[in-house]
Amino acid sequence: MITVWGRANSTNVIKVLWLCEELELEFARRDVGGPFGGLQTPEFLALNPNGSIPVLEDDGAVVWESHSVLRFLAQKYGADSLYPTEPGARSHVERWLDWHISTLAPVLNPVFVALYRTAPEARDHAALKTLIERLIAVMIRLDTHLSAQPFIAGAQFSIADVAFGNSVWRWFAFPFEKPQLPHLEKWQAQVAERPGHRKYVTQPLT
Repeated sequence: MITVWGRANSTNVIKVLWLCEELELEFARRDVGGPFGGLQTPEFLALNPNGSIPVLEDDGAVVWESHSVLRFLAQKYGADSLYPTEPGARSHVERWLDWHISTLAPVLNPVFVALYRTAPEARDHAALKTLIERLIAVMIRLDTHLSAQPFIAGAQFSIADVAFGNSVWRWFAFPFEKPQLPHLEKWQAQVAERPGHRKYVTQPLT
C-alpha cells in the first residue's frame, strides 16, 4: 500500500495526490504538517530528517521532496509520456521541474504568504507590490513559453504539468489585477478538465 504523508491543502502534497489520481493508484494519506503538527516526531523524522512534506512510502521505499516523488511514481507506474525515457525529451521535463523550484516558487510563495497567511494590518504593502511585480514578470515568461506548445514540457501532458498545477491555480486565484496571459489561460483550461486537478487542486486558498 502507498502512503502519502502530508495535509491535503499543502501545495507540494497536492502535486503527489494529483499524480496518484492520474495513475489510478490506491493510497492512504496521513495528516501531518500545518495545524496537524507531527513533523518533528521521531516517527516522522525517521522518514524525512528535514521534517517536511510530502513523504511517500511505497513497498519499503521512502521518497521525499515533491518533484522526486513525482519522478519516482511516474517511473514506477506511469506511461512514457508522463516522464519520457529518451534523454532529450526527458530533459524538457527536468528543466521545467527545476525552473519551478528555482524561479517560480520563490516569487509565488511569498505573495501567497502575504495575502493568505498575513493579517491585512500586518502587511508591508510596498514590499507586497514589489513581490507581485516580480511574480507577474515570471508568469509573463511562462505564458510566452506556452505560446509555442500546449503543455509545460512539450506536446504531451507530463509530470511537469502536475508540478505547475497548484501554482498556476493560485496565480489565477490571487486577488489582484493581472495582465492577460492567453497561453497560460489556455493551459489552465486544459489541465482543469483532468479529474485529479478537479479533485485535489481546485480548492479555496487558505
